Amino acid sequence: MNLHVNEIKLEDNQVILLTEEPQIEATATGTMVVDSDNNQFVYLLDAGQTYANLRFVEETWQMMKAYEAYPWLLYGTIELTHFKEELDELLDNIKGNFNYGKPFTERVEEVFEL
Repeated sequence: MNLHVNEIKLEDNQVILLTEEPQIEATATGTMVVDSDNNQFVYLLDAGQTYANLRFVEETWQMMKAYEAYPWLLYGTIELTHFKEELDELLDNIKGNFNYGKPFTERVEEVFEL
């Protein structure tokens, strides 16, 4: 199941995320990956018998960069554990690494100023 982040707002020193899709019951896995074919960062959620992919499209990357130090909460209730650590690790791996595809790597380097 894919969930697409369509709103990010900073409230009370927390980043609140909302999605295009209806709210689901899920728990954070503490894992983030990339979908370089679609220029997306993907935070994995455990939705019971399946996983949900919380997708951050390129238009959200500036906010990811600006707010990465704050706690991130989906729907204001599900804390995305290890969000900053996972993002930082991915950025370290992506920098100069064209295994992710040259267009994706170059865009990530530009937006996150790597």
